[in-house]
Amino acid sequence: MASVIADHPPQELAAELSAFLRVDWRAVWPGIPDGEAERAEWCAAFGWEPLWLQSGLWVRTPQGGRLHLASAPGPGRPVTRASYTVWKATAAEESEGEAVLAVALDRYAAHLARMTAALGAPGRWGDAEERGLESGAPYRMAQWRYANPLAPVIVLDLDHRAGGYAGGGTISLAFHGPADPNPDNGPGWLL
Repeated sequence: MASVIADHPPQELAAELSAFLRVDWRAVWPGIPDGEAERAEWCAAFGWEPLWLQSGLWVRTPQGGRLHLASAPGPGRPVTRASYTVWKATAAEESEGEAVLAVALDRYAAHLARMTAALGAPGRWGDAEERGLESGAPYRMAQWRYANPLAPVIVLDLDHRAGGYAGGGTISLAFHGPADPNPDNGPGWLL
């Protein structure tokens, strides 16, 4: 039997997006403070509540969602991405994979419509085959880039796992920031 792990409706995503658009991302990208008191104060400035450290910091948003501020391991490293899981489901059996994908595509379309109403048409979207991306790429992806080089790149994607196992799908909203100035994978924006 398929299991739904996260299912935030489009109107909830719209509320989260509205709050994320008001965040001063230039203050987020430099990194998460090391000390617990400093970290709590830093989070409070954005209206977030710190939850736990794991490959960055997990925070609770004012709307009650969980946001992951990803950074390389080690103190004082820059935040490179903030991601919010919009929808996630797993299929217990391989035969359920197509049903999970059908629901994921329906949810993705509804969330994309809400994002498009708020941000305008995305600059790039489609499926992995159309874009000629490798198999590890998102199944669907919409991206918004802005002329301001300090503005985050906003991405809504659907990752679908299928194959010789049960699989599942995840729809994520992510804000990508400038890459770590000392990156392992080269300079640029992390997508």
